[in-house]
Amino acid sequence: MHTLSPYGSADLLPSDARRAGRAVSRYQTGGQLRTAQVDVDTDVAIGKAEAATAVTGAAMANVVRVAQAQRHLEQLAPEASGRLALLADDHALTMADVCTDHRRALRRR
Repeated sequence: MHTLSPYGSADLLPSDARRAGRAVSRYQTGGQLRTAQVDVDTDVAIGKAEAATAVTGAAMANVVRVAQAQRHLEQLAPEASGRLALLADDHALTMADVCTDHRRALRRR
């Protein structure tokens, strides 16, 4: 903690010393508050980045799973390849929409 001591031979009046002490205390408290806000903002940003990464990774895994299923089903029924591709593309677009919606939701929070 900081202490105030009189400067030179001119002694401060007790009321001036108290006023100066309160000003220093307010300044310190303000600095601590700003530091705490920065720490919390940092934690929020890290949490948002991790959440976005998790959603994107899950969406990519889902797209790969559907592509593998599409490839397998095309081997069983080659005549349905166009319809299967349509469904797989629709699924990929849905995953992109989910990621976009999630990103927007994170931006609002």
